[in-house]
Amino acid sequence: MLKRRTAAGAMVGVLAVLVAGCGGSDPATSDSLGTTPTPTPTATSVTPSPVVTVPKPPASTPASSIAGLSATKILAKTQAAAKAATSVRMKGSMSDDGDRIVLDIRLGKAGGQGTMSINGAAFSLIVLDRTAYLKISDKFWRAQIKDKADADAVIALVGGRWIKTPLTDKDLGELAAFASKPKFFDTLFEPTGTLRKTAPRTVDGVSAIGLRDSDGTLWVDTATARPVRLESSGTDALTFTEYNQVTAPKAPPAAQVIDGKALGM
Repeated sequence: MLKRRTAAGAMVGVLAVLVAGCGGSDPATSDSLGTTPTPTPTATSVTPSPVVTVPKPPASTPASSIAGLSATKILAKTQAAAKAATSVRMKGSMSDDGDRIVLDIRLGKAGGQGTMSINGAAFSLIVLDRTAYLKISDKFWRAQIKDKADADAVIALVGGRWIKTPLTDKDLGELAAFASKPKFFDTLFEPTGTLRKTAPRTVDGVSAIGLRDSDGTLWVDTATARPVRLESSGTDALTFTEYNQVTAPKAPPAAQVIDGKALGM
């Protein structure tokens, strides 16, 4: 269910390119919705009316529920619902080629922002249209640049600022996935092997049905068909919350930005 080479995983290689461009050595290779309470009726004095017995409809699965559909049909509805939402917050951890990635990203249709860490070394990310801004921690630079003197030089040059870089470079194209929620989801929900349903259960406070394949389980809101939680092997899991609630990202103040061209990118 979780492609090994997702946009998040591709960040490892992308940032390695950025480090190399800065002159370093070769790098070592989720939201519950509140409900409005129903007002308590105020008792009033009325004239009794004749009692009319209305037949009680038989119990059935709510019309809006997708739990009764096949696994394939549920997945199709989930993919459509995820793309239809204007924005979402994605938070959790995943593994990619031996790297441990932790992320908290808010994605919209025209941009994304958040934080990520690779093996404990963190950076912040903003993507607007075809431009990316990266604020990379000293720990990340030191983890990626083997030579201490080179790492010190890059850290001093960047000075804690955001690095601005276009996404037109082929090596940085992977970052474009963070500029569009639909594009990001295109890489995320593809089954591996046979897809089957699990029994319904409550996941993160939401009534959900599970879609399980050989890689893990995608939990889906039975009422909206939106992804709720993606569980992969081991402790990997991503939660999806704040649908249609995320505000569009803004570029960092110009004084806090350094053009990547000044770093040789």
